[in-house]
Amino acid sequence: MRAAALSPFRPQTYLNLCYLLLAFPLGIIYFVFLVTGFSLGFGLLIIAVGVPILLLVLAASHVFAAFERATTRHLLSINIDSPGYPFLDGEDGIDGVRLLVFGLETYAAICYLFLKFVVGIVSFVLLTTMLTTSIALLLTPLYYDQPNVQVGLVNGGDPIHLTPSLELPWNELLVGVEFAVTIAEWEATTLPEALAVSVVGVVVLVASLALLNAFAWLNGQVSRLFLGTAGRDALESVRERTAD
Repeated sequence: MRAAALSPFRPQTYLNLCYLLLAFPLGIIYFVFLVTGFSLGFGLLIIAVGVPILLLVLAASHVFAAFERATTRHLLSINIDSPGYPFLDGEDGIDGVRLLVFGLETYAAICYLFLKFVVGIVSFVLLTTMLTTSIALLLTPLYYDQPNVQVGLVNGGDPIHLTPSLELPWNELLVGVEFAVTIAEWEATTLPEALAVSVVGVVVLVASLALLNAFAWLNGQVSRLFLGTAGRDALESVRERTAD
């Protein structure tokens, strides 16, 4: 709870926000590159031109994965051990191509890059929704008295009616319980009311930053799993147990 309350004062919070903000454009770049590359590569396999294109896509995936490891280390302060590049240590060119095509690290990187597209969209939605809402509430005293501006529970002049109901069958009869809740319309029209909304905005902002920090941390753990040695070690452990 204390860590969440201190979120606005931690420099790491703003590094996390930068990471989440970058996730959206990077996810689009990775997705477009992979989809275009694989489409061209497989489509041109019949004339052999697709082979170098596919190899280029696989090699570029390692470059993007290295960039993601660097951003995770520097922005999220989460250390990720590089799984290495076995295809660069092949005895000859053919051996290197074989290790590139069949290496586990290659497909872990590709899976992560595709996943980054989803993460980027989620990050963009969370950032715009949470931060825009909290900042709008926080700055209410600056614009509450402006023309054509309404702040509060506004429903076109009518109260908001909620009517939950519960119906259960009993002895071939339908027994129901129903009640009504009416929320009256309320609007901040005075400075004290606007300041009260601003206080709510502070609470919402602190909670939003704490949730965004948690989401960034979760992204860092996913990066460790796909781009580091943790996922490979786990799979090798499973293979050994299966073999035994």
